[in-house]
Amino acid sequence: MNCPACKSDAVEQGFEGSNGARVLLDVCHTCHGLWFDAKESMRLSSKGVLRLFREMHGKRDGAHRLTEPLKCPRCRATLERTHDMARNNRIQYYRCTAGHGHFITFFQFLREKGIVRSLNPRELLELKKHVQTLQCSDCGGSVSLARDTVCPSCRSPLSILDPKALGSAVEDMKQMAAAAGAAGAVVAPAVAAQLLMDKMKMDGFYRRIDSQMQATPAFANSSGGEGSEAVEFAVDVGVEVATEGGLDLLDTGISFFFELVGGILDF
Repeated sequence: MNCPACKSDAVEQGFEGSNGARVLLDVCHTCHGLWFDAKESMRLSSKGVLRLFREMHGKRDGAHRLTEPLKCPRCRATLERTHDMARNNRIQYYRCTAGHGHFITFFQFLREKGIVRSLNPRELLELKKHVQTLQCSDCGGSVSLARDTVCPSCRSPLSILDPKALGSAVEDMKQMAAAAGAAGAVVAPAVAAQLLMDKMKMDGFYRRIDSQMQATPAFANSSGGEGSEAVEFAVDVGVEVATEGGLDLLDTGISFFFELVGGILDF
């Protein structure tokens, strides 16, 4: 089918569902959009959610802001923009009023599942010490932390991965594997969950951001510098060189997650 948002070809892919079922989803890599037929989102298992997580990461073709109206790929009726609450997150999606399904961006889907949450004021204050410009994880627009707390283009909140939610998803996979008698299918998921809880905290996440910037020529060639102003300047310049318009917190966090569990968890 054609993606309702960008009209590119969406790819139909199967993901693990509850009770051993297979759930077919239409995935668009051009705009990072997902089309769910009625109730498909609710039928995804934890393993299916994490596999979708892996499928979407790093495959976005570029920034794409949704242009309304969006049309239902089944009946061609205009999709209705809908605002909702899920797991204490405000989300938005576009639903077919005839009940054929809904379109949602990958970013909003992760917020719906509680895997991504908004930055709290303390985290936002700390983040400003490390980076000045972010790339919106939803539309790809530029966000200046000096003046913005949401994306000025699409109004999406600044968000990060929630390690507790990821740890819960990994634990769910462990229980499913045990129930199916497939102990070898998932290797030590409890260890992976513990890694998330112990290491994927904001301090470790900031260390990853800083290490990325130290690897840039702007940081490595900066002179002098034992003074805090010189270091902060080098970090700021390094961010701009490394990210071309801003650091994507979601993309960086997903990479961090895969580094933690890549050799431990098979999904």
